[in-house]
Amino acid sequence: MTCRRVATLTDAFLDGELPPDQMLEVEDHLGMCESCRERARFDASLQQEVQDAAVRAAAPSRDFEARLASALRAERERILDNDSLRPASARRKWTATVPLALASAATLAFVGWLNTRMRNEGQKDVAASEPRKPVEAASNPEQDLEEFVSYHTTPPAPQITDSSMVPRLEPEVGVPVRLPSLKQYGAQWQGGGVIPVHNNRAAILRYEVSNRPVTVYVYDTRQVRLRGVLEPRVVHDKPVHVGVRHGYSIAAREQRGVGYAVATDLDDNESAELVSAIY
Repeated sequence: MTCRRVATLTDAFLDGELPPDQMLEVEDHLGMCESCRERARFDASLQQEVQDAAVRAAAPSRDFEARLASALRAERERILDNDSLRPASARRKWTATVPLALASAATLAFVGWLNTRMRNEGQKDVAASEPRKPVEAASNPEQDLEEFVSYHTTPPAPQITDSSMVPRLEPEVGVPVRLPSLKQYGAQWQGGGVIPVHNNRAAILRYEVSNRPVTVYVYDTRQVRLRGVLEPRVVHDKPVHVGVRHGYSIAAREQRGVGYAVATDLDDNESAELVSAIY
C-alpha cells in the first residue's frame, strides 16, 4: 500500500471504519513508514482535541444549573406547603415520596433541556448546511490551495483598510474573523476583504513583513480543507500543516472549526511560525 493511498484512508482507519483486511494493510504500512505514522499520530491528536471540545460545549451552563436548582427549590416548597395541610398519617407516607418526586423532576428537566439543545443544534446544522451542500461537494483541497497561492501572487484590491471593520467580514465567511496580531514579526496591515475559493468564501487579510507580502486567510474548515495536501508539523506545541506550491510557502492550522492559512514569499519555517502565532 502506497503512502498516497494510506493518506486517503487515515481518517477512516482512526475511526475504525475500514474493513479488517484494509485495517491490517494500513497498520502494516504505518509500522514501516515513519512519515505516515507521524501523520496518523497528528490526525489522531487533532480528532481528540475536537472530541474534547465537543464534550466541553455540551456541558450544562452555570445559568442552566442555577435555573434547575431554583425550580427544584420552588417545587420542594410547594410540596411541603401542600403537605402541611395533610393529616399526620398521610404526611408520613407523602414525605417518603418527596425525594423520588424531586429526583424525577430533576431527571425530566435535564432530559428536556438536553433534547431541546440537541434539537436546536440540529436545526442550526441543517440551516447552516442546506445552502452550502453544493459547496461542500465542489470543494477540493488541492484546488483550494492553488487558489490561495493565486490570490497571494495576484491579490484583489482591498475591500477594507480600516482594521476595525474586519469583523464585518464574518457574515460572508460564516466563521469569526478577527485581525491577527503579528506585530512581533514587524508585520504591517494593508487591507482585506472576502474572496471566493472554489465556490466557497474566505477572508483575505494582507500584510507586509520586511517588504515582503504575507497573505492570511480565514475560512470555515467544513468548506475548505488543506490537511490532506500539506505536511503535518508541530510549532510551539500547536499542530500546523506546511507545504510549498510554485515557490511560495503555505502554512495552515485549525482551531474550533475555523481555519487559518498564510501564504508567503518566506521559507516554510517562517510561514509555520507565523500561522502558529495567529490567535
